[in-house]
Amino acid sequence: MKKQSKRVQNRLRNRAIKLSGLGYAVIPLYGDARAAEPKKPTIKWRAFQKRIPGRRELALMFDSRAGAIGVVCGRVSQLLVIDFDDHLRYRRFCRHLPQYAETYTVKTRRGYHLYFRTGVKVPSHQVDGGDIKGEKSYVVASPSVIGGFEYKEVNGGEPTTLNPEAVDRILNHFHSRSGERVPRDGGRQLPGSVDIASMYERLSVDIGRNNALFRCASVGRRQGMSCAEVEKLLLRRHALAPGPAMHKVEQFIERDTEGRRTIASAFRGSAGSLSDGEAIPNSVRERLLQTQGSSVTARLLDIMFLAGWRAESWFRMGDAVALCGKYGLERKSVIAALTGDHCSFNGRHIISRRYVEYLDVWGLNTGKRGRPVQLVFQVPSVLRLLELLGVGWSPSDSLDEKDVCSRVAYRRALHREYVKRVSPQLPMSILARRLGVNARTLRRYNAELGVKVSERVGRFELSWDRLKCLPRRGRNQSKNETPGYWLEVGGTARFPAWRHIGAALLRSGGHAVHVCVRRASELSLGKRSVLPLVYEAISTEAFMRLRLWRGEGIAGDSVFDRLRGLVNRAVFGVGRLRYERIWLRYDSVAAHIADDKVAESIPGYLYAKTYTGAEVRRPALRGVAYRMLKEFGEGNVCLAVRDSVGEVLSAMAHHALRVGDGGAGASLLARSMS
Repeated sequence: MKKQSKRVQNRLRNRAIKLSGLGYAVIPLYGDARAAEPKKPTIKWRAFQKRIPGRRELALMFDSRAGAIGVVCGRVSQLLVIDFDDHLRYRRFCRHLPQYAETYTVKTRRGYHLYFRTGVKVPSHQVDGGDIKGEKSYVVASPSVIGGFEYKEVNGGEPTTLNPEAVDRILNHFHSRSGERVPRDGGRQLPGSVDIASMYERLSVDIGRNNALFRCASVGRRQGMSCAEVEKLLLRRHALAPGPAMHKVEQFIERDTEGRRTIASAFRGSAGSLSDGEAIPNSVRERLLQTQGSSVTARLLDIMFLAGWRAESWFRMGDAVALCGKYGLERKSVIAALTGDHCSFNGRHIISRRYVEYLDVWGLNTGKRGRPVQLVFQVPSVLRLLELLGVGWSPSDSLDEKDVCSRVAYRRALHREYVKRVSPQLPMSILARRLGVNARTLRRYNAELGVKVSERVGRFELSWDRLKCLPRRGRNQSKNETPGYWLEVGGTARFPAWRHIGAALLRSGGHAVHVCVRRASELSLGKRSVLPLVYEAISTEAFMRLRLWRGEGIAGDSVFDRLRGLVNRAVFGVGRLRYERIWLRYDSVAAHIADDKVAESIPGYLYAKTYTGAEVRRPALRGVAYRMLKEFGEGNVCLAVRDSVGEVLSAMAHHALRVGDGGAGASLLARSMS
């Protein structure tokens, strides 16, 4: 660490004393004196979150170690600072709220600092494109030098003073999602929690009057407002709103009539509620069971449906823990599904989250101690689950409270409803993979549920011209077993289905020799009587296809094993998906990651490696990308995007294999593995 010259010390000390005289709590930072931690304070600054240091204290604090100045934000300095890391976000703020853009502004390396004076308590938190600096935070002040860059004033003068309504308006700008704001009640959507009137004023400029009216009416409906209440708030505002330039002038009655029709159409559409006839599709349940190795996330979603929680509504972790406790889901499992090991799929959060930093303009968590930032979660809609997990819509088997009380009861109930509805004829391995268990566990479920299993055996009579369909025994293969198929003589005697044994049985004459192969068993649940063993006639070609599929005794089995692995990844979602890596820079993040903090619409994740070699994976969000670039540097952060072409080729290879075109399947395999 290098020491600063006397000239730099005096300059920083004089600036700090001047800022302190203006009512700011000032602390010294290392700056370029410590290149590894330039923004770290040289002192313990917790005491200055509540008081402003005196002149003598400043003279002692700004010694040879200090290379920059930090201004403490929050109510101690009556200061709120908006830190823009993105020029686009800064320009958007100036365009939407020009009355607040003329405040005192400092140019930073990547963006701007906008200073405001206010006595409102605002917790510090991150927003899309930057940070809100409030309580328990500080910012680098001018004329500090960090990394060779000097923080300069670009708009001097005094910071703009904000009242509570102005603070609310500014924070509402950052907490919007398509015009919506997180409710102020800690996650519970209450009628009127979003000011749809001010929301209409903001959106009508960006997306047009009619689109804004429809969106605001939809938000009001999801909050429980009636059609009459929405009309009372929005109709007159919509009828009097000025139209764009060169637009046809319309009468008040025309605008009023059109507005009533728009609001009525918003109330006729779907509000996206799980309790309005929608349930968790079986495809979503199966994908979660197969890929996560746990049932906690699927059970949590089903519990939300059973409790009647509305899609896209907000809740707190305590609400979920209290609800799931009634259904037998433990607290640690709820935490794992919301923020732990089972909260994401391919780097994206299954249940969206958001930090509610600003619940009340008069203060957050009144009367409580501790960090005033609260994490809230959003109940996912069915459409979002289908898109995120990459599955299609399917029917939903109905479950009750007893079926979600444990992981065993949950999987067993899904198996029970599936057998009752379909009476499937599938191998036990596929039925077990559907639930994320093994075949032995599935047989235990069948015994506990009283499922009747009818074993199906395909057979054909062996002759000399059909003898070549049997495999030759290799040196390292067991001589007493051919798994899945055998030779049967007289309906009782069984022999391994090797070619030399078949030839010996044909030469001996006597009873007819049949080649038998085990087919998928038929499962049924109910009063229907089934035979324990059913023989079915099959052709030689069908027998060869079964051997190809099982990969037994045919040259080149490794190719088909790889083909079956791709089919499993495409159909059942097991194994590792293919990803394409795109290395990110500050100026390329906006081109690759959509401007959507909550929807998480990127089919991939962000990836980086620490200096110790540990892997870091985070959701593919634009704000997260900027923070990772800040933490790991350019050239060390990449966006891993799912390779959909490989999945399509795998599905085509699966089709080619099913119709018996092994050559086409092998060529598709080569393309997908290239």
